[in-house]
Amino acid sequence: MIFFETNDLIVSELTMADVEEFHRVCNQPFILKWMDDWEMSVKEVRKLVARFIKGYSIRNPEKHPFIMSIKTKAEKQFIGICGFGPKEELGGEAEIAYFIDEAHSNQGYMSQVVERAIDYYFSMTNKPYLSALVDELNIPSYKLLRKNGFEFYPVEDESKTIKSHYRRYRA
Repeated sequence: MIFFETNDLIVSELTMADVEEFHRVCNQPFILKWMDDWEMSVKEVRKLVARFIKGYSIRNPEKHPFIMSIKTKAEKQFIGICGFGPKEELGGEAEIAYFIDEAHSNQGYMSQVVERAIDYYFSMTNKPYLSALVDELNIPSYKLLRKNGFEFYPVEDESKTIKSHYRRYRA
């Protein structure tokens, strides 16, 4: 099922056929620099993709991850993911998450996807906002969030440290 399309991309359900490419992309140093918990074996990715597939019938990002495949329109090549899922650091609130193959970064693809994904999130939930956590040093992700209307929202963790938490409110 296709969730939406952009000028250059198709955003759709993940399938088990995506496992090998998902594994290749999520294990790139480019991704692991910011998301070190995505380093996985093919077997682990297979289990994760199967779990993500279950999320399509649940359609509740605060209960179960709702992760979408990003593919190029022209070649139908898997280049990344975007989606939403419950985040423990946010008390179970849904967070937007995304990554893209390094060979396709800095080409405006993720800007196309995130803008439409936010609209998709609000169309399937009644939530007043969507959250995002980003490493302070991940400038491209920070810029992408700001470009898409996310604003800093101070949240303290257990040690009273302010986290890099952003929110985008429903329009």
